[in-house]
Amino acid sequence: MKHLANLVAALLGAGFLGAMMNTLPDYNSSFQPFGVHADENGVGQGRLFKAKLVGLRSAGAISYAAFGTDVVRDTSATFLVAELSIGAHKESRQIEAIWLGATGRQYSQTIRIENVPHTLLSAWFQPGLEDTALAVFELPDDEIAGGTLALLARGDPILDSAVHFAAPPTLPEKQDLLRLEP
Repeated sequence: MKHLANLVAALLGAGFLGAMMNTLPDYNSSFQPFGVHADENGVGQGRLFKAKLVGLRSAGAISYAAFGTDVVRDTSATFLVAELSIGAHKESRQIEAIWLGATGRQYSQTIRIENVPHTLLSAWFQPGLEDTALAVFELPDDEIAGGTLALLARGDPILDSAVHFAAPPTLPEKQDLLRLEP
């Protein structure tokens, strides 16, 4: 009888342990930036920075000046350019932008646009000062409408804030050629 009680206790313990292991969130979903949503004015207040989404523009091609020559980049998708106003709170900070598509896929900024002044890829934001920057993405059309722009501190954003900006319900009017000016 004593062996049966020990066997039942061991089976119950194994069952509870298995249930806890299957319902426990994994490391990646437990330790990630917490989401902060922008207010109705398009301003989001994170722990390390404050950001405002000034506007979104889309185009089939982008042109800009790099080292005195005009550069034109085209895409088989759509360039989405987010115009942002950002200020750091207590220390100099670089900010990273991610586009969360309507289907749940995540897109980083395009690296095909090089040497453009005022992009998030090269900008530093100082405490007490607000500066403008551009985030440029290459996205399929069906990922823009219903997507979300997320801004987070570059580096190790675990357990920090990520500011989310809701995209417009429809695609911004797509231009043939968009000129990026400093």
